[in-house]
Amino acid sequence: MILSAGYASAAAKVMNPGETKGQLVYLSEEDVKSESEKFKSLNPLSIPVFAELPMDLSVVAGTITLKPQYLLSHVQIKARARRTPNLDISGLEGGLQSDLMRPFPDGAFVHLLLGKDGSILLEPSTEAEAIAFYEQKRTEVVELHADLSVSTFFRTEDLSWQDFNKVGSKAANYGELARLLNSRERTVVRPGFALPFYYYQQFLDANPAIQAAIDRVLRDPLMNKVARTSYREKKLTEIRDMIEDSKNVIDQALVDQMIEAFDGVLADGHKRKMKLRSSTNAEDLPNFNGAGLYTSEAYKPEKDGEEKKRSKKADSLREALRTVWASVWNLRAFEERAYFGIPHADVKMGMQINPSFSDEGVDGVVVTKNVAERPELQGKAVYIEAQRGDDYSVANPTTGVKPEQILVLIDESAPLAQESYRIHILQKSNIADDKKTILPHDNPNAIMSDEEIKDLAYQSLRAEAHFKTLFGANNPDFALDLEFKVDSEDTDVRQVYLKQARPFID
Repeated sequence: MILSAGYASAAAKVMNPGETKGQLVYLSEEDVKSESEKFKSLNPLSIPVFAELPMDLSVVAGTITLKPQYLLSHVQIKARARRTPNLDISGLEGGLQSDLMRPFPDGAFVHLLLGKDGSILLEPSTEAEAIAFYEQKRTEVVELHADLSVSTFFRTEDLSWQDFNKVGSKAANYGELARLLNSRERTVVRPGFALPFYYYQQFLDANPAIQAAIDRVLRDPLMNKVARTSYREKKLTEIRDMIEDSKNVIDQALVDQMIEAFDGVLADGHKRKMKLRSSTNAEDLPNFNGAGLYTSEAYKPEKDGEEKKRSKKADSLREALRTVWASVWNLRAFEERAYFGIPHADVKMGMQINPSFSDEGVDGVVVTKNVAERPELQGKAVYIEAQRGDDYSVANPTTGVKPEQILVLIDESAPLAQESYRIHILQKSNIADDKKTILPHDNPNAIMSDEEIKDLAYQSLRAEAHFKTLFGANNPDFALDLEFKVDSEDTDVRQVYLKQARPFID
């Protein structure tokens, strides 16, 4: 069936154009929320039809949603990164009983083609055609780099982007961002630390049974069978369980060094909780960001406001290290790497470590590009999606929750001239000022002041210009994808912080 571009744009929204062949999998709200076996069984041949937006999405052939999506929703980000078609039918009259969807039951194999003009083609296909289409789309093998000779526990200020082969691009870019934006007068990127790949490899070498189990799994031909998702999950869970076992050896000198460093990071006389974030050599690459594949974990030096004993701190740190290292073998990471031709055996885990934000005022995402698709608002712009607090994710929106959508138009000839910035609020948040209550209407209060919005755009554009000279000089459309917070914990007044920068994949 083909819907005309006019009909499609009025009723069903093409979020990401593209072509695929696969099997329709109808997933109820309960399937998504409970992560049922049906949900867990999604594989690269599946085209899930989501009644609820998922918090996580494994590699699939394409996506259709019955709930509205936003430009920076997790499903849309994944679709753009994977170049898979993504269709929002929340506005399609009749939904699953519409002329578009009714002919195709749960389990049907289909050919889905979404045009840039909003046109939609949905027609019958076969399993054999779907498998052939997937195999044809597999990319060439990516070469990964990892310098395993460096054992330095880095401070953020000692890192630059060139250290990506020691600590991963996420941590290296964080250090580069801090070098660029921090000054004596102001901190825009909170100082932290980075753990190099060396210690992940040291951990495997000290626990040879884990490395042997990894080698067996990577030699197992069943791991490459496209539809054997449950088998892959079982084998990968066994590896993660082995890594997370508290009996495993972790270098005591490293644990001592990290605790000593963390003890020097204070807030109001208290030792701060630290967030250990993955920074593999297979993340934040120019053509592959790997967003959401791995696990972050907190190191907690206090309990109920009281400092823990040294032994308990060490236990908390070891648990956090094991959890992040184990996430190399998350199913979603394994599937994504396989899809993009990234060799599993060459993946090494570093970490970006920074003080946690305990009670931020605003959490959000920025893209230094006009992706708002508003014909009346053309030109160079910074696009922002923001939410009060951090209970409700921008990238993984809760049903019924709307982020604030902001477009800042700039003068391309003078992108850092804040006085020329023109702010357009495209959508208001519906979260109350308490940062928790979902309102039945938009919150009329501004989520950020004009000064904060302009400052965020300014800092993001400074970062874009800097990173473009480093590795985007030959790409006229180069843009950054950044995460930000607005917080007052360190300064007693609200200010913008940036916490991650990576190339925007469009």
